[in-house]
Amino acid sequence: MTTDLPQPERCPVCEGPMEQNTGAGRRRSYCSTACRRRAQRNRQARKVPVVAVQGPLGGAVAAEVRRLAQQLLDSEMRQEELGTLLERAEAIRRELDIYTAAAVQDARHRGEKWESVARAAHVAAETARARWGPERVARMMDLHANEKRAAPARWRGSQPAWLVDAPEDTVGDPSAEVVSPASQLASALTQLQGASGLTIREVADSTMLSPSFISRVLSGDRLPTWDLTCSLAVLFGADPAELRVLFEAAHGMTAHGRQPVAAAIAQLHAAVRGLYRAAKSPSAERIERLSSKTVSALEARRVLAGIDVPEWEVLAALVCALGGRPIDFKPLWEAVHYTFLMCDDPRRPEGTAHIPVPEEEP
Repeated sequence: MTTDLPQPERCPVCEGPMEQNTGAGRRRSYCSTACRRRAQRNRQARKVPVVAVQGPLGGAVAAEVRRLAQQLLDSEMRQEELGTLLERAEAIRRELDIYTAAAVQDARHRGEKWESVARAAHVAAETARARWGPERVARMMDLHANEKRAAPARWRGSQPAWLVDAPEDTVGDPSAEVVSPASQLASALTQLQGASGLTIREVADSTMLSPSFISRVLSGDRLPTWDLTCSLAVLFGADPAELRVLFEAAHGMTAHGRQPVAAAIAQLHAAVRGLYRAAKSPSAERIERLSSKTVSALEARRVLAGIDVPEWEVLAALVCALGGRPIDFKPLWEAVHYTFLMCDDPRRPEGTAHIPVPEEEP
């Protein structure tokens, strides 16, 4: 008669024999410390959610670093308060941290190994993986986007949404930088402030706000409310209607419904003038060059003067040449043509035409 000997326990990781402790205490789960760590890594790997691949982001963040650095330089030239200067320096430091994470992600997106990333960053490979892993970078980008009141930039592998609605060959210089609506609103306000001759201190005194807050509004760090936007426009001697579309685009607001033809035309012309101010008032000849001659210098002058409402292809090319988004202006253009089709005479009382009227056949 044979006696069955008890089989030795096996390690769940390496499946090797595992001797249990003979004294008091917990039973061993693994044969060695190395197997215990390996099991822990396996558990963590199973818990990590699948992160959507984010593509090239370094360029966009680098452009933001350049914008913030320019703001710091402008603040130095204006001899602003020390608190404002230090705030701008801190904003640059935070943006540089985001840029480092974005640059590493871009390198990984191109197929670089963690060892290569570690050598470039002068850290160990494990440190690089823990510091800039895909889940951590995605969380950093999302938090950073929320702080800036913008959606996180995701790689789509296609052209920006605002270009989809633009006509071909009307986007001007392909190397031109796409400016956000918030930056365009800030640029328009800055141009108006410069033309008014008022200092930031005088603007702050008139609006009963701090000079540092006004400075952040003019630099695009803070989005103003519509009441403040109107107050600043009036203070600078401008029409608030010129800033309405820029304001709505910066806040992600939708366009209004149908309105009378005169109001629709006035709103469209005001919106174009506001974008023109945000682009720092380029000459009509420069607009013609930027639009690849889709918009002639004469057409640009007539639209900016509030005389004509051109066809959509021309207006979209004009908006692109001024650095705007056609998608923000198309509802205004459609409102004009809707009301134009519903009325009998699209002329002003003095007889000048808002929209070219076809000549009658003899």
